[in-house]
Amino acid sequence: MRSRSPRRARGLFAASADSAGVRRATRRPRAAGAAPRTDLRGRAYTPERGRQRKGVALIIAITALAILSVVLADMHQSTSTAFAIAATQRDQLRAEYSAKSGLNLTRLLVAKEPDIRRVVAPYYQALIGRPPPMIPVWNIADKLLKPFCDYEQAVGLDTGFDFSSAQGLGDTGASCQIVSFAENSKINVNAPLNFSGDRARRSIAMQLFAMMGGYQVQSRYDPLFQQQDRDGQYTSRIDAVGAIIDWWDFDVDRTVFDPGRAEVSNSGSEDDIYRRLDDPYDAKNAPFDSLEELRLVRGMGDDFWSTFVEPRPDDPQARIVTIYGSGSVNPNEAPPEVLLARLCSYLEDQPLCADPTEGAKFVQLLSTARAMIPVPFFTRVHDFLHFVEGRGGPRDLYPMLQGFLGQESPLLFAPVTIPADRRTEIDNSFVTAARIITIDVTGRAGCRRPDGDGGCECDREDDSCWRGRVRLNTVVNFHERWTPPPPNAGSMPGLGIFHYYRVE
Repeated sequence: MRSRSPRRARGLFAASADSAGVRRATRRPRAAGAAPRTDLRGRAYTPERGRQRKGVALIIAITALAILSVVLADMHQSTSTAFAIAATQRDQLRAEYSAKSGLNLTRLLVAKEPDIRRVVAPYYQALIGRPPPMIPVWNIADKLLKPFCDYEQAVGLDTGFDFSSAQGLGDTGASCQIVSFAENSKINVNAPLNFSGDRARRSIAMQLFAMMGGYQVQSRYDPLFQQQDRDGQYTSRIDAVGAIIDWWDFDVDRTVFDPGRAEVSNSGSEDDIYRRLDDPYDAKNAPFDSLEELRLVRGMGDDFWSTFVEPRPDDPQARIVTIYGSGSVNPNEAPPEVLLARLCSYLEDQPLCADPTEGAKFVQLLSTARAMIPVPFFTRVHDFLHFVEGRGGPRDLYPMLQGFLGQESPLLFAPVTIPADRRTEIDNSFVTAARIITIDVTGRAGCRRPDGDGGCECDREDDSCWRGRVRLNTVVNFHERWTPPPPNAGSMPGLGIFHYYRVE
């Protein structure tokens, strides 16, 4: 690159200087006596002040940008929060109606049980050799209703059905999980529907005492009654049995149960123990309205609750007691522990009740048989009584297990002997039909961890993974002889009536 000569450079600078001089020369001079230039505040204008004004403008621009940034950030936060709230409310509504759908479909399934029984009767007859009892369709409601409750999972199952072509089915963005069971599969602690007076108190006392292991020489429940409760009181089995009965019986006298004579009597006041508490109250003297009321009864502490009422809090089917029972137990539905407690309330001297080893054999054998053949075994009550007596034909349960395990197998429990004078009473303590059903439905919607294929990576039972969750805990009565309390008139609706309805 060629450099300019010094002479030429000086010429350029000289030209610039001449141009500036021309501008100064042509500028109109200020008139004599004219006021100096001022700004809006009346201050004299100077070059330094002009430069200051340029700095203030920059500060104002930066401040405006900062304010706009804060406003935009707040708007973004508000919009995101509003969207999250709207999405949660939407998913909560979806979950609620999904749960209601599962509840009503289960009620419809139970109402159609007679029709289902007629369909399966020939197959049951061929397998067992007698007509079927009431089919517990409620136990498999979660599987049968999966296309309605969890369409995406149902489509993925190899069932041989094309659910995608079915009308009215589709992915709703929500699912429901159903747990349902018969309430007469539990030990009733409430005033029984079919008994009253001392007969009712005696029946409940015998069941409760047997459930607590009172008839056994050495029971695994003994430590529960050898320690202080939350109020600093020692509550024995006899005290616990009497306290539960005193809560719902209609007198103010304390109930005393004599397990040796199988009798109940009165002694003293039932409210004395409650009136000595820091926050005193009286016994209700009316039937239980909910299981939570048991918390108010003497001796019903956390250990008792976690043993008999809610062994697994998230599984309502695991509980052993109920307040909705009629006093009769369903041998096709009840856990072996419940059946053993009901039997031993009458046969306390039998080895099956007095020896914990024999009781454990009964529980294990019946549990294994149900796992191997998941059908109701007992068409009538005497079919169950034949089982515990070790009698029956080749298609009855005990002879069948005896033939499979061997006559002298140590896995077989010692059969009981039912006295003739107690057979009718024991027969009335069992029933092979169910009329009061608990239906517990949990609806979920709004997966928090979606996968790339439009599905969800969340576990179905992981509630923290769903934006919307609604649980309906209900108890429904399907007894055909139910009538509304007077002066009302009517009959049982086709889908039953609610005894209990709770939304969580």
